[in-house]
Amino acid sequence: MRNRRFEMRILIADDNPDDRILAVRELKKEFADLEVVEILSKEDLEKALENFNFDAVITDYRLRWGTGFDVLKAVKQVSPFTPVIMLTLTGDEEIAVEAMKEGFDDYVLKSPKHIRRLPLAVKNAIEKKKREKEIEEAYRKLEESERRYRDLWENANDFLYVHDLEGRFTAVNRAAIEGFGYSLEDLGKLTIWDVLVGDSAELVKERMKRTLQSEPNEEPFEVLCKTKDGRLLWLEVKTRPIYENGKLVGVQGIARDVTKRKEYEEEIKRLNRLLRIVNDINDLLVRERDADDLVEAIVEKLSEFYPSVFVGVAKDGEMVFYPKGAEGSECVKEAITSKRTVRLEPDRHIKGCKHISVHGSFYALTIPMVYDEKVKGVIIIHSDRPFSEDEVEILTTLSADVAFALNAIQLEEEKFLAYEQIERNIEQFAILVDHIRNPLAALQLITEMEVEDEKVRKKIIEQVKRIEKLIRDLDRGWIESEVIREFLRKTWER
Repeated sequence: MRNRRFEMRILIADDNPDDRILAVRELKKEFADLEVVEILSKEDLEKALENFNFDAVITDYRLRWGTGFDVLKAVKQVSPFTPVIMLTLTGDEEIAVEAMKEGFDDYVLKSPKHIRRLPLAVKNAIEKKKREKEIEEAYRKLEESERRYRDLWENANDFLYVHDLEGRFTAVNRAAIEGFGYSLEDLGKLTIWDVLVGDSAELVKERMKRTLQSEPNEEPFEVLCKTKDGRLLWLEVKTRPIYENGKLVGVQGIARDVTKRKEYEEEIKRLNRLLRIVNDINDLLVRERDADDLVEAIVEKLSEFYPSVFVGVAKDGEMVFYPKGAEGSECVKEAITSKRTVRLEPDRHIKGCKHISVHGSFYALTIPMVYDEKVKGVIIIHSDRPFSEDEVEILTTLSADVAFALNAIQLEEEKFLAYEQIERNIEQFAILVDHIRNPLAALQLITEMEVEDEKVRKKIIEQVKRIEKLIRDLDRGWIESEVIREFLRKTWER
């Protein structure tokens, strides 16, 4: 039976056994399933406090081993929400009042008339402490929730803000302060219209209009903002209305910095546009056979994308530039000498670079066009924004393709020149054979008619015959040359 859990457990500290019996009797009238533990010494109290599990404590003011205040203090240390009720004699009412001030939950006089109120006092005190505990727990949870909210508000990476219906900022978190570059005081003087840029202001006005009309605005939207130092920020924003007593008073927003993502998306679009231009140039590389026309077309195409483009082509030991009138510079010399791309920024130029002196506010890229370890030319590009690594890779690949095409055109031109030279050689060869054959026939006739010494005549005629044989061999070679010329002609025309 000792381990049974009673519905009610009460601790009583009173030296008078009659008072204890009277109190227990009254309590059992109200609480049928009651367990009472009696405290007769300080040691009994300490033992009870070790595994404290009581619904209420009743104590006399005067004890042989202490006072009721000692009991109150000890109980509150281990169980602050357990009610403690004082039993006191009629003459101790002043002490009872003082006890209430010190933290007792109630007091009951030890008279037969008043002791009847003890069960109700215990019951009410338990209910009171239960409510106090619930309120305390609610406050604790509220404080914890507020602390977590403050931590979330202050430590969130996203911008958190509140503004009124006029757009004035009424609250901002640390991320918003750092992101916009203003102090908390400065932001408090600004409105959302002070940080929005361009069409973003109209977009937010439309969203606020819908909010005022109680239309749902749950989908996030993107706005462009400016910071204190003039930087542009793309923010992805989600808002919700704030109501007080059913009245709309403001807007709470969460904004995420998506500038990097927007820049990446813009860079992808930009590179795709550049790739389309490079693809058009590759088509030209396949079709075009004239180097001048090809280079001029390349300059024209790249100029659709960049503010300034020059192309230099190596010809007869010199660099010829397009458009006509352009000329080389120190940055070109460095690219040709090193056979590597030269990248320049507006604040870091090569001394003597004429292109940079004209386009000093631009970023510059000088790419050598190299084929078979030979520099076929250079491509010089100026841009109003830094060149990305992907962009440089695309342009470097293009320069290699152009170098290959220029080399192919050069080979075709050399082949054509060789063909023309062969034609001239064949014609000269035919004329030379005719010029040899006619004097030779005359020599043979004169020998037969004029040379009387038969031995000498025979010797001369033998040599003439030998020369005639050589001429016939040359004739056959001429015919073979004609066949080769025809083959080259057909190859060239293809």
